[in-house]
Parts: sequence; C-alpha cells; structure tokens
Amino acid sequence: MTTLLIISLLLHGVTFLWILTLMKRNSIAEHTIEDSEQLKQEIEDILLAYTAEMKEENERLLARLRQKQTEVPQKESAVEKKASPPETAKELAAPKKELAPEPGYEDYQPPLADDGEDVSFEQSDTARVLLLAKQGKSAEEIARTLNVGKGEVELLLKFYR
Repeated sequence: MTTLLIISLLLHGVTFLWILTLMKRNSIAEHTIEDSEQLKQEIEDILLAYTAEMKEENERLLARLRQKQTEVPQKESAVEKKASPPETAKELAAPKKELAPEPGYEDYQPPLADDGEDVSFEQSDTARVLLLAKQGKSAEEIARTLNVGKGEVELLLKFYR
C-alpha cells in the first residue's frame, strides 16, 4: 500500500511539473503575441509616415513640373524668334557673334597634326565584314578572307541587315 502511495505522489509531482511547464509556455506565447501586435503597429505607423512623405514629395514635384511647363512656352517663343531666318538686309549683313569660351578653357589650343607623321586608320572587323558583304562575297568567303569564324560573320551580317 505504501508503494501505491509513493507511485501516486510521484505521478502527482510529475503532473504538477508538467502543468507548470505548460503555464510557462502559455505565458511566453502570450507575450510573443503582444510583442508581435506591437511590432505590427509600429510597422504600420512607419509605412503610413513613409507614404505621407512620398505623397508630399510627389506634390512638390508636380508643383515644380507645372511651374516649368509655364516657363517652357516662354522660352520656346524666344527660341522660335532666334531660329527664324533674318528678314532684313541689315540682319544678313550683321557680323556673326563669336561664342565665348567656357570658363577655364580660354587659352585652350587644339592639337595640330604634324606633317611629318604618317597617320593611318585601320578599319574594324565589322566594317570589313560589311564591305566584303556589300561586294557580294558569301559568309564563308568573308570568314576565310578575314580569318574569323563563319558564325561570327553570319551574326554580324544578321545584325546589320
């Protein structure tokens, strides 16, 4: 009988520990749910603030674009006046204005070609392929002549046709 009493007490103790463990897990789960709800609310607030900021930026951009659109017709009319051909003889006889150099480039002199140097330019492979194709040569002949692959020649010809 004492053995049954000891077994019963052990089972009660194990059950009590198991109930405590379940209660602890339940409280942790409740805190997690509360934390996730709080996190969800924070994320929603951040997104609302971000979308409001984007809306304000878009409105400022639209205002600037509308302002630019009202300025553009005025500039276009000035450009049209400048682009129209001169109608009077005075305007035709007037000397042309030279463009002012950009700041920092006033003393710039372009390089001059030396007469003693022999300057030569080499055609690219693409240009040579197109030239030979224009002369009526086949892709195989062009490939042999230029020492390149037939597939490469065909690809270039397809690209430029």
